[in-house]
Amino acid sequence: MKQLKTRLKEGMGIFAESRRVYKKLQKHLDRQPVGFPATASGVERRILREVFTVEEAAIALDLDYRFQSFAQVFEKISNRGISEEKLQSMLDNMERHGAIFVKMTDGKKSYALHPFAVGIFEMKVPTMNANFYVDARKYMYQAFGMAFLSTGLPQMRVIPIEKSVTPDLHIATYDEVRELVLQNDGRICVAECVCRKGRDAIGRSCGETDRREVCIGFADFHDMYSRNGFGRSISKEEAFEILAQNEKDGLVLMPSNTREAQFVCSCCKCCCACLEAVSLLAKPAEFVKNNYYAVLDAEKCLECGKCGKKCKTQAVEMTEKKAVSIDLNRCIGCGVCVAVCKSGALTLAKKDIQTVPPKDMDTLYEEIMKHKKGTIGSALHVGRKVMGF
Repeated sequence: MKQLKTRLKEGMGIFAESRRVYKKLQKHLDRQPVGFPATASGVERRILREVFTVEEAAIALDLDYRFQSFAQVFEKISNRGISEEKLQSMLDNMERHGAIFVKMTDGKKSYALHPFAVGIFEMKVPTMNANFYVDARKYMYQAFGMAFLSTGLPQMRVIPIEKSVTPDLHIATYDEVRELVLQNDGRICVAECVCRKGRDAIGRSCGETDRREVCIGFADFHDMYSRNGFGRSISKEEAFEILAQNEKDGLVLMPSNTREAQFVCSCCKCCCACLEAVSLLAKPAEFVKNNYYAVLDAEKCLECGKCGKKCKTQAVEMTEKKAVSIDLNRCIGCGVCVAVCKSGALTLAKKDIQTVPPKDMDTLYEEIMKHKKGTIGSALHVGRKVMGF
């Protein structure tokens, strides 16, 4: 009996210590550019336990959103009795299951924390299952959505699909998907859409496409995805083919909010939590960075109703099957409605004020961090936008 009590006490001590580590990590992640808020349900700690071992969570406390070399990380934890070999093994394991982001700097790996999204969630693509997906969705709506939507600069933006672009638009290279591919140095991969894979796991398939390999990664995203088997390397020609089919399926192109593209997601409202959440707001256009909007010539409308069905944010106002106006508070400039309009009643126009995205992901996160709001400020910001103020 005494032995049993001792073991129970030891077990409770281990549980309490692990709980403290995960709580510390939650707070640490919440201090990064895109936060990781706590919830009353504790679902965020379940997510962390799925992604980090207790030892890895303790190491993650010495990482942040800025990349560090192996030597810098080892120096921080050198008083813990962890050898260089052990630390390297832990960091490699964290990379393999997407707990941290790793990129090559001067031929050597450097390490950083990445947000829950875009980051940890997307790196679960090879191991996505129903339990993790349900927890992730709960967390997105209970807390993370506020952190994601309240950043001064969003992590993602919307660019027009190629079929909606006309020569007179004089579209900028960072807003043209073909140019994002052409300007890449050849490091391109395709991966299954983690959102659609999660929906599949709970028996709710995508209503827009039955294809899963739709998400394109470039540069550092390509390297990490291909290195760890999250996706496969492809040529520029195959990237064009995939993106063309994505456009035919009526998917919205959402690249990283950077001039040097790291990824292009192809999103639908039924699967993509980001697009779904934005579509529920009073003014989706205020939450999505884009440089274009749809223009309607109602007299040319043939009353086919396709534009209204394809619009992800209900920006096309309809009278039965006739398009009558565009709600610019809801239009996110994706061009999907333009592509399905055979009569030419819908076109894209440039906004008067054009937004130039940051150069790269490092610059993006520095800018987000610079203008990061506190919990109350974030809640007020999102609350006003949800209510349409």
